[in-house]
Amino acid sequence: MINELVQEYRTKLANLRYATAIAPELRQWLTNDYAYRLSIDLEDALDDAYAAGDIASARQIDSVIRRFYTDQEAASAA
Repeated sequence: MINELVQEYRTKLANLRYATAIAPELRQWLTNDYAYRLSIDLEDALDDAYAAGDIASARQIDSVIRRFYTDQEAASAA
């Protein structure tokens, strides 16, 4: 499920990059919106894993979240 969420996010970003009729401001807003929605989904999955007592999955999800936020920070700095 986590891989599907991340892949969906990447696909949306790729589609945005290839769309030529989108104003830069809208492109940035959509990029931020996609990132926000993915972060919420990942946080929900993390909460569910902890609630189910699945610590191994929770650690994996937490790792994905950390990578995601690190990638977002790097992209924002560029």
